[in-house]
Amino acid sequence: MNINEIIDNPEKKIEVFSNIIKKMNSSTDYEESLITLISEIKAVMNSNTILLYLVDQELSNLNFEMSIGPLGDKCFGSIIDNDKPIAVRAYTTSASLYSNDPKEDSNFVPLKDMIGDELKNILFVPVKIRKRNIAAIFLLNKKNGNFVEKDTVLMKSFAHLVSLSLVNKINYEKAQSRAYEVAALYEMSISINRCETVDEILNNNISIVCEAFEAHRVSVILKENGVFKFKAAIGIDEDILQYGVVTVEDNVLAEILKTKKPVYSFNVSKDPRFKPNKSLRYNRESFIAAPIIIKDEIIGFLCATERNINKPYNLSNLMLLEMLAQQLGENYMHVLLSEESKIKESLTEEINYTEQLQKSVLPTHFPNDNLFDIAAISIPSKNVGGDFYDYIKISSSKYALIIADVSGKGLGAGFFMTMTRSILRVYFSQIDDPASILKYTNRHIYEDSKNGMFVTCFLVVIDTKNKTLTYSNAGHLPQYLVKKDETSNTKIIEELHARGKPLGFVKNEVYTNKKVKYSSNDTIVLFTDGVTDTFNKFDEVYGDDRLKELLKNDYDNPKELLDDIVEETVAFRDEVAQFDDITLLITKIL
Repeated sequence: MNINEIIDNPEKKIEVFSNIIKKMNSSTDYEESLITLISEIKAVMNSNTILLYLVDQELSNLNFEMSIGPLGDKCFGSIIDNDKPIAVRAYTTSASLYSNDPKEDSNFVPLKDMIGDELKNILFVPVKIRKRNIAAIFLLNKKNGNFVEKDTVLMKSFAHLVSLSLVNKINYEKAQSRAYEVAALYEMSISINRCETVDEILNNNISIVCEAFEAHRVSVILKENGVFKFKAAIGIDEDILQYGVVTVEDNVLAEILKTKKPVYSFNVSKDPRFKPNKSLRYNRESFIAAPIIIKDEIIGFLCATERNINKPYNLSNLMLLEMLAQQLGENYMHVLLSEESKIKESLTEEINYTEQLQKSVLPTHFPNDNLFDIAAISIPSKNVGGDFYDYIKISSSKYALIIADVSGKGLGAGFFMTMTRSILRVYFSQIDDPASILKYTNRHIYEDSKNGMFVTCFLVVIDTKNKTLTYSNAGHLPQYLVKKDETSNTKIIEELHARGKPLGFVKNEVYTNKKVKYSSNDTIVLFTDGVTDTFNKFDEVYGDDRLKELLKNDYDNPKELLDDIVEETVAFRDEVAQFDDITLLITKIL
């Protein structure tokens, strides 16, 4: 096909592009449509090979996406580092570039090194969407001579088509990936109902990780008698697993122990944290690992590598792995304590283990960059309670507060509480809209609650950037925002309430958000009805009015306020035993 004819004749150009678009639209598969487009570009441009690389928006590398033509095999799976001139050009410039003597052109060093003497000439054009570079196209070895300026003109038009096709493909893959992430977190959260032994829960959970991360090799390393050992793995030789012991000195695991943060590497062969080790040689360059933390102590690591596709793990993958590692740790402790309780063969000891599990999942540390002062407590009326609170850092400017009350008491309520907390955390990892989170959580709980149990729940998202509280309610009693009236120097108690039925009550319940502004020194008081429904021997209840009067007092910090509320309810009921769980989560905004 004559390129000059296409460029100089608008009708011909429209005909060529229309035919290509028709071929693309004949497929409902975004991947297949993109391949069709790339193939057609190669044919029109009379090139031997065409390459498509994607710009890594976090690392600014170029990652191989696809190729058509014989020279593509030499580039398959390659990554062009962000310090190479062509990578810099690909993610920063709008200008195309070509060379008919690439051996002498330093711009094309990475591709020249990969392809060698077979590379005769080359043309590069960036692919943009909304002024942001997302990809790079390379044409290799023009069949009928050298590349000229008119080639770049036509390729810029083709680049617009590629950008649209890529955006469709990327958006579809993101939506699919998000669905996989939610499914992985949910499957892992309910796996404790299917697994009875430590081996079962670990092997079940790493298979979920394996699928979520498209990894050939996943391992769980846990601390046992002061030594870290392989406890479960997929894709690691049996003799290595039998030896078991894993060193955590002067390597990537040592860094995790020191920082308590997950790590990833897109090229382990160039990463000094990875020591040469023939028995554990990596066939793929990308590696990702997260700590397993229980009660602020690292008890192990969750690692994944050998990805099925030739793309490195990124920060989004890292965040998901961190959440899965936390859930795996909770599952492990749950089953471990369960096994120990079975050995002791005592109902009392079984209750004690459940009580320990429940306490272990309630947060005691509230990292927030000195934005808040937080105090919390949960006092069950029996050994195991159905109340719970939670605190989640959503982003650098958004934080979630949760308080909930499961119907019933004892072991059943305790296990239902653990499941509800896990489901809420799954959805908070994906979205920050309280009403939507309650809607999706309600559907899961409605399906899983076979014995009529339900949960009242109140969610608050603190937006420190916009100084707002967004809250939604599922059948919970109104909560309080305590503000100070500067003119009268008195406290104002603002009720936070929204309509909505308890979780698990009605399958398709709709929840609503409400939003209020806050100021520094405001205090958010979340509590369960165990506080206000406390009664004494005269059948008098403590009630909302007494609590509101107490909230009007001045306190130096939330811990003092929390202690005063607990002491007052204890004094009020006097000789009467505690009837209901009492839970408080008090947050002062600094």
